[in-house]
Amino acid sequence: MSAFADGDLVDMLQSAKSLAEVADMLGLSIRQVQNHVDDGSLVAVDLGRGSIRRDLRILDADLQGFLVRRRTSAAKAATFQDARDARPKPLPAQPTFSERRASRKARQAL
Repeated sequence: MSAFADGDLVDMLQSAKSLAEVADMLGLSIRQVQNHVDDGSLVAVDLGRGSIRRDLRILDADLQGFLVRRRTSAAKAATFQDARDARPKPLPAQPTFSERRASRKARQAL
């Protein structure tokens, strides 16, 4: 006895997405999605005929699992505001020698 009813499998396959659809959703190229499938980080179902005529589909649950595994923590991801604060401040219209030197040192520190 299988874990899924026949109707469940049909519904899952009807909602499965092609590599092109997944690439469009994630903002990736089809080749990048194919590479994720090839390295095993994204699970796909092959509905094609043999190894030559592959027709890969990605189930919604597999796509969600892939996205959860790829999620980064908030501590690792820098916000744009954090990156902006780290930049040196612009010089005034008539900078003094010490202001120019401080600005140069700040740029070198980045």
